Amino acid sequence: MLVKTILNRCQKFKHFVYGTVRLTVHEGRECIVADIAPRKGSAAICSSCHLPAPGYDRAPEPRFFEFVPLWGIAVFLVYFMRRVDCA
Repeated sequence: MLVKTILNRCQKFKHFVYGTVRLTVHEGRECIVADIAPRKGSAAICSSCHLPAPGYDRAPEPRFFEFVPLWGIAVFLVYFMRRVDCA
């Protein structure tokens, strides 16, 4: 069974989909890195008011979010944050 399949069955995110999943070295330790991307048709959510808002850009650098370890291996979700135009 693929790690991506395990992630999809155990932890689904409403507005996101899993992309490439790979085993790599991050911050000097071996870990699983999974790219996540916004689901097509889903609106971006403003971090201040928590309401849907139109997006205008993506951050130039990805952010790494530490996730629950699998089999004692650290898991990171990698995401290019969307920027929104909120009133």
